[in-house]
Amino acid sequence: MKASSQKLAVMASVILIVSMLLSGCGSSADTKNESASESASGQNGKSGGDKPVSFKIVSWAGPGKKEGMDMVINEYKKIKPNVDITFEEVAQTNADFDVWMAAQLAGNQEPEVAMDFSYDSAYTKYVDKGYKVLEMDPYLDKVSPYTSKAWKDSFRDVDLNLMRSTENGKLNNIATSMVTLKIAYNKDIYDQLGLKVPTTYSEMIANFKKIREADIGVEPFSGFLKVTSAWDWFARFTAQQTEEQSVPLIDTLLKNNKYEQDEYVKAIDNGTIDMNKPEIKNLFELFKDFTSYWAPGAIAMTNTEARDMWLQGKAASTFTINIDAKPFASDMKPTFNWDTFEFPVMTKDVAPSSNENPAEFGDLADAFVVMPSAIKENVQDAVMDFIMFYTSPEIATKLADMNWIIPTAGGATPNANLERYLPKNRPQNQIDLNSQAPLGTAARQYVLQQIQRYVLDDITIDQLVDLIDKNMKEEVAKIKKEKGWSADNDYGHK
Repeated sequence: MKASSQKLAVMASVILIVSMLLSGCGSSADTKNESASESASGQNGKSGGDKPVSFKIVSWAGPGKKEGMDMVINEYKKIKPNVDITFEEVAQTNADFDVWMAAQLAGNQEPEVAMDFSYDSAYTKYVDKGYKVLEMDPYLDKVSPYTSKAWKDSFRDVDLNLMRSTENGKLNNIATSMVTLKIAYNKDIYDQLGLKVPTTYSEMIANFKKIREADIGVEPFSGFLKVTSAWDWFARFTAQQTEEQSVPLIDTLLKNNKYEQDEYVKAIDNGTIDMNKPEIKNLFELFKDFTSYWAPGAIAMTNTEARDMWLQGKAASTFTINIDAKPFASDMKPTFNWDTFEFPVMTKDVAPSSNENPAEFGDLADAFVVMPSAIKENVQDAVMDFIMFYTSPEIATKLADMNWIIPTAGGATPNANLERYLPKNRPQNQIDLNSQAPLGTAARQYVLQQIQRYVLDDITIDQLVDLIDKNMKEEVAKIKKEKGWSADNDYGHK
């Protein structure tokens, strides 16, 4: 009996062990199957089985910004339910945001992701102050799961280059939208008079002359010189073609293909910037000729008043930015057929110093800045995946139509009104030697006042140049005294 009992006990133990082993094998197999399923799910864009990931994006308030970001986050959540993203507008203005960000950095409380301006802001605001900002170049060669091609192919090279830091050429942020400015024109009037869209500055002026000579009760252009000045826009368009060769001559201190106030002051001191130079003086003369085709009273108009004159069919052309596409699609839409064209080429017969290479007006606007020091392990790739999603053609199109913005990402197909504002030329570099903006607000306002006098025939071109030259040198003297700059200390660099 005892032997039989012992045998039965041994057999039961064996059965139990085998059962446990089989159960263990089953669990292992199930786990592997679940892992494979999760992996496959992730490869197909679904990541329900992935570990939870969370990060926050901060910015300042802007029209439609939060609604747009919330829309993108909700769409992203559909394919990446494990990723929890929050967006917070921590300031009402960009200036307040800079103050907020400075406080966060000082307390080592930097956010994981910020929506900031592009250009050098990421470098000058963060990197130059010792805070690490993610260099995005390695991600450009990665295949975006939302386009199935290298992420860099989502952008024009000229736009990517403008996003790069001029200090070291690195991509410290990625701009997602831009502002563009075009010239809107009344197609019905152009068709009535047999006019073609101009490709050169001379052709544009010739069109203006024909409209004026036709005496059809319509002004050639609804310009303005009050509040926001059309001079600013004209100068940026034309100087980009006629004065760009001066940038390397002024850019002698930081050598970053742009100029700061210290370099501008130095260039005035050594005569590189001279108001009597033909390319500088010529722009004032061209602008006066341009304004001679404006509607009467333009000197006192605001941008909105000029635009409304065009909407009422009282002018054939006007300056317009992409935000205008929204009212142009509403009850304020033109009662006539219309389209836009880019500011045309300044040919050498009009401006001998022209490079004949026009650029788009406008700035690269909101941009993602990522701070590795603030994000947890393995979150960086998730952040960049979201940014790739944000710049995908489908989402870029939705954001464009939602907020009437121009996306930097290619492949977007916004509504017909907004499509008229898509960029065709290269982005603008920093160049305008006529307006004296680098010397400060007072210097710029003085120039604008004197240009108004010149346009109204109160002073001659020689008087205009002399007045601006005198004021420019006075402002330089003030700046040098205030900051202790001189040729001896290389304007603060020794």
